[in-house]
Amino acid sequence: MRRDMFVAAAAVPTLMLCASASAQFVFPTTGHAASNFIPFGSEITTQHQVFDANLFASRIGGQPIAQINRIAFSPGVTGTFNLGAVELNIGYTSVAPGSLALPSAGTNPLFPLSSFFSNPNYSVIVTMSGSAEWTEMILSGTFNYDPSLGNLLVEIIVNGAGNRGLHVSRASGGPQSSRAYDSGRFGSNAGNTTATRMQFSFIGVPAPGTLALLGLAGLAVRRRR
Repeated sequence: MRRDMFVAAAAVPTLMLCASASAQFVFPTTGHAASNFIPFGSEITTQHQVFDANLFASRIGGQPIAQINRIAFSPGVTGTFNLGAVELNIGYTSVAPGSLALPSAGTNPLFPLSSFFSNPNYSVIVTMSGSAEWTEMILSGTFNYDPSLGNLLVEIIVNGAGNRGLHVSRASGGPQSSRAYDSGRFGSNAGNTTATRMQFSFIGVPAPGTLALLGLAGLAVRRRR
């Protein structure tokens, strides 16, 4: 009985060690180029942005999955901003950075996108602005990203018709990331020459079936003893 309890308890830290420590990275890594109204200050806007899979694959400690739990933005202005309905959806694309089509074309997602964040009346109070400020405009959710399935696609939908005040840090588009958008204020653009800078918080975790297999292995050991 005591030995069975020891084996079962020993399986718990083994499973916990499979996940790496949480991390925060700003992508693309090329740095701040300008503060930009797209997508949050460009009235009714849908933006698609692609991130090269290697950005995540090289930063998850050998694990196959990057579990993303929040995405932050760096505002370039202070104030209170009522943006109306805001959605952030995440999924996969086979499109490389630099080649996105307009979101309205419907050809960028490889699979249907998953809802990561949704608020019908999103409001944010910004007291600190600048290209290194990531603490106040944070959209939280959960998405298990497997870089082996394709590049990461982030869709941002902002439905506030009067949004003209909030701008956030952007970088130049390049091999790491690029964006295309349909905007009520600035029109549509699939030039892929820019990219919104986003701070991703994520941890490396095992594939979904791995924990179950390890648990069954621990149970088998206990039964043999």
